[in-house]
Amino acid sequence: MIVRLGAPFLISRRLKKGLEHPIRYTERYGVSGQARPKGELIWLHGASVGESLSILPLIEKMTAQKPDAYFLITTTTIAAQKVVSARMQKNTLHQFIPFDAIIWANKFLDHWRPNGVFFIESEIWPNILWQAYRRNIPITLLNARLSETSLRNWMWVKKISKKLWGCFSGIYTQSDVFTQRFHQLGASYAKTLGNIKLLSAELPFDEKEYLYWKAQIGNRPCWVVASTHKGEEEQIFKVHQVLKKDFPGLLTIIAPRHVERCEDVINLDQEVTIARFTNQKLHDEDILLVDAMAKLGVFYRLSSIAFIGGSLIPQGGHNPLEPSMIGTFPLWGPYFFNVNDMMYLFEGLPCQQSDTERLTYSLKDLLAHPEKVEGLVKDLQQRIVSSQWQINQKVDEIVSSI
Repeated sequence: MIVRLGAPFLISRRLKKGLEHPIRYTERYGVSGQARPKGELIWLHGASVGESLSILPLIEKMTAQKPDAYFLITTTTIAAQKVVSARMQKNTLHQFIPFDAIIWANKFLDHWRPNGVFFIESEIWPNILWQAYRRNIPITLLNARLSETSLRNWMWVKKISKKLWGCFSGIYTQSDVFTQRFHQLGASYAKTLGNIKLLSAELPFDEKEYLYWKAQIGNRPCWVVASTHKGEEEQIFKVHQVLKKDFPGLLTIIAPRHVERCEDVINLDQEVTIARFTNQKLHDEDILLVDAMAKLGVFYRLSSIAFIGGSLIPQGGHNPLEPSMIGTFPLWGPYFFNVNDMMYLFEGLPCQQSDTERLTYSLKDLLAHPEKVEGLVKDLQQRIVSSQWQINQKVDEIVSSI
């Protein structure tokens, strides 16, 4: 009832902020403007960009085993919708997931009638989950994670949580730690799979854009700073100023996590010059600000070093696999707790920097010794390939059991 009453106000507020699709927002009420295709349909849900991208290789595997099946991807964010829609195959559709009210969950399920459901990571919608379970639809939780805080919260309602986890026919976690936490909540059948983001394809890129910016950058030393949040750009500007003393032509490429923050970044009171990606011009500016979405595929390929944002503040960091898989060595700051399950891949490598002073020191060393960066990348990619093979084998087993 609370969800139903509050949804119109939430939609209105999110529309004003550009967080809901101006036309397709009715999908949040379970309404669909697309017809359900005939035949088998598998539904996969990934809340945001990272989770949604990890769905795509799963669909490829399922298509190989079920060539006549269709796949519905639901997301929560517009950013995820844009990224997924640009890469979907002909047998795939997209809809925004409805708000978690029984009436809208049933409207959604009545329309799509999925033959199987996959939830990715940790976003759980109890009413949607329960209504799907009541219809005897097999539901799988993939890439599951459960933080220590979430575990404590669920322990307060352990009877309810046990019933909730009982809706899943399978729970496959990112690490043994997460598996053990699910066991504590009564989901004794949870198993460790590993992070399926390792199966994602390399970030795509536009070759013409790549060649254009390669010519613009020329022989300038550069590094990429990806997915920054408020409070981080100022720190990066200061790092740039120190590094510039040793590398006079240095270019720092900054891609904020949320493009709408670019105006705020430009207005920061800093002694740096800034060029904008959308202006398509670069002279001798200190900073190239990527004020457009989905361009990291280009810039990771133009730099051998990338710093992962969300880690200089207590945000928890973002996916370090994206640059690593392309061949760019990742660095990050002291706050990198969102991706603990991936850390075995980076063990012993000089990725984490305790503060900006240490980051500056490390960057000086890496920028001055490109052969060192090349060796680190080679080591890292060998580790990734090994883990990909192991996870691939397990995912094949899961997919074949659908």
